[in-house]
Amino acid sequence: MSKEKSSSGFLKKHPLSVGCAVLSVVLIAAIIYRRDAMPAAVSDLDDRTAKGERLAANITNSNQLNEQNEALAKANAVVAGRLVKASELAKNLQYFYRMEAETGTKYIELRQQASPTAVKPGNAYLSVPYTMTVEGSFLQLATLLRRLENGTHFCRILNTTITRGTGDPGTTVSLLTMTMNLELLGQP
Repeated sequence: MSKEKSSSGFLKKHPLSVGCAVLSVVLIAAIIYRRDAMPAAVSDLDDRTAKGERLAANITNSNQLNEQNEALAKANAVVAGRLVKASELAKNLQYFYRMEAETGTKYIELRQQASPTAVKPGNAYLSVPYTMTVEGSFLQLATLLRRLENGTHFCRILNTTITRGTGDPGTTVSLLTMTMNLELLGQP
């Protein structure tokens, strides 16, 4: 019993010191607990801040979302209208024969090369390759090239070789022969 008296006596004699000691122990325990939880709380705060900023930007940018969506749909429709179908060989060759008639050139050779039947991963479209040898004057060949580049279909000319043709010796216009490999943008 004497120990109980001495403990309660010490508590009664020094209440402020005992209260400060208990408060110090509680605060030290809280600091140790919070120190372990601090990195998780900081990363959670950073995540929530980034999400909040992203949502604020989305709200700001959503004012014209419908107009932008309509513009993209129209642009996709225009692109889809300019694509060739790799499987429609006759229709694709007709495009080139129409150009031959319009420019006055003469095709010596025109072949659609074998093209892949499936789109490669990461690509949205196929390339439909062609090999072409055409004969004409310089102006006719330049006009043909211009029409290919600015034509109905998207065209990429891979390589071109121009040589002197076999034209009639009595004519004043010398004919040139142009051989080229090109690709039209297409879909399967």
